[in-house]
Amino acid sequence: MKRLLLSCIIMILCFINVIEAQNNLKVMTFNKLYSTSNNSVLNVIQSSGADVIGIQEAFGSARSVANSLGFYYHSISNSEAIISRYPITSTNSSGIQITLPDGLEVYVFNAHLTSYPYEPYEIRDRDITSESAAINSANRTRGAEMRRLVNTIQNWVPEKAPVFLTGDFNEPSHLDWTQRAANAGVHAMKVAWPTSTQATNAGMKDSWRTVYSNEVSKPGDTWTPIRSPREVYDRIDFVYHRGENVIATKAVRYGPNNDEAEVNLRDYTSDHRAMMVTYSIPKANGDGAGSADYGNNLLSQNSAEESSLNNWVQVSGNNKRVQGGRNGYPTAKDGNYIFWFGSSNTGEVYQEVDVQKYASSIDEGKQSFLLEGFIRSYSGRDNSKIILEYRDANNSVLDNFDSNWRSNSSNWEQIRKEKIAPMGTRKIRVVLLSQRNSGRSNDGYLDAISLKTKTEKTFSRKETTLTTEISNENVGYKIWPNPMTDYINFKSKTKGEVSIINVLGVVKKKFSINNVTSSSRFLTSDLSKGLYIFQFISEEGIIYNKSIIVK
Repeated sequence: MKRLLLSCIIMILCFINVIEAQNNLKVMTFNKLYSTSNNSVLNVIQSSGADVIGIQEAFGSARSVANSLGFYYHSISNSEAIISRYPITSTNSSGIQITLPDGLEVYVFNAHLTSYPYEPYEIRDRDITSESAAINSANRTRGAEMRRLVNTIQNWVPEKAPVFLTGDFNEPSHLDWTQRAANAGVHAMKVAWPTSTQATNAGMKDSWRTVYSNEVSKPGDTWTPIRSPREVYDRIDFVYHRGENVIATKAVRYGPNNDEAEVNLRDYTSDHRAMMVTYSIPKANGDGAGSADYGNNLLSQNSAEESSLNNWVQVSGNNKRVQGGRNGYPTAKDGNYIFWFGSSNTGEVYQEVDVQKYASSIDEGKQSFLLEGFIRSYSGRDNSKIILEYRDANNSVLDNFDSNWRSNSSNWEQIRKEKIAPMGTRKIRVVLLSQRNSGRSNDGYLDAISLKTKTEKTFSRKETTLTTEISNENVGYKIWPNPMTDYINFKSKTKGEVSIINVLGVVKKKFSINNVTSSSRFLTSDLSKGLYIFQFISEEGIIYNKSIIVK
């Protein structure tokens, strides 16, 4: 019994430490409609207090809106842009990296997928009459777009890092079009929509459906606040999340006056409802979530500045570099020169790094390496890529990473991959390749290539006292008993919402607190035994977290 009690106390101390080390981040997706004024967009963002906004149908407005807010912005395409309260420290073809004030790196991607054919309309019109036909049509329409997006996220984002995916996907969710929803008449049939399925298969969580698990009682439609005959109303605007200790705590929609959205705004003119999710995310720099230190670049001549580039072994191609910013070549990402392999059909160079000194930690499965580099093309027809090979002492390839061919001609696209080296790794080879598909010059370019080691920092610990009653009169709430069996009591001085969240971040129960004159009692007998987060979000949006035990 003593050992069991000690184990429980240790678990609680660890769990409370994680909760106390959390910060909040508000992420919004907003198809603003091309004709919506900047003032109307500003009204939505300012009313919400959003920190990061994935905008669709931006069409040049992102810069103006960001400047008015004093935010940062990045345009992905004419339609897609991301606006951030926090500095944008890196970008690629589909998203950005932002750095929060405590140093935590967060990744945000934004998408506006092909809108037609729109399968729910075809189901309404009886042009599609089966689930398989709906899936096949959706795959033809958006499948390739979604695969590219998922691959970019998988290749760029470090494992366990906070990552968010916003967008108008122009396709419903398989979590909405369930058999239960079909039986209830919410949707015409069950459909395992492939776009949302791809996202969840990649480890992304549907944030709205995490907060509101019942697709029948809380469908969360974002299309459309404009009422019209024969319209098919649905949820096609999403925020997905992934990452260690990233928890969706609240989700609300924004719409016009007298709309079903949780928040109604005057002068709301979009044909989509905006949706915002509030997250609890880890802090960096020793305040909670383990942050990382990266060593020096293990590669020599990483930015093509030296004339000989003799550390790079040339396999094919008749050149190694060219000066950027002249004669039609793009401006270098770092320095003045870029990797360019001449006029041959293919170009390839590589550099091999001896990692023997890391052998002990590699063979214990603890040593990871971070590859970063930038890729660009001239016209989008020629392309380039980076391959990372983990080799043993006999030069046999144990594992590899392939960025796949890229042909972004509008800006430098970052390649980022962090990976634990397989046991037995003694050499790491970085391979740069380009491919000519048109013209006389092989115009796939690369620059700013780095390979670094990673060392994890550990969690800091704070002393915590375990009592049978958790209370804090300063913030005005009290929870008892703890541990509990069949019920828990809660008293607050303000109205708000209570969520009980398991250790995987799934909301198991949700209640509204409307009476502040007496305590509220919630049944917990249907919860599995274990550790949970008891979370209260006040009307003012302040979040209080406490760990609780169900016996």
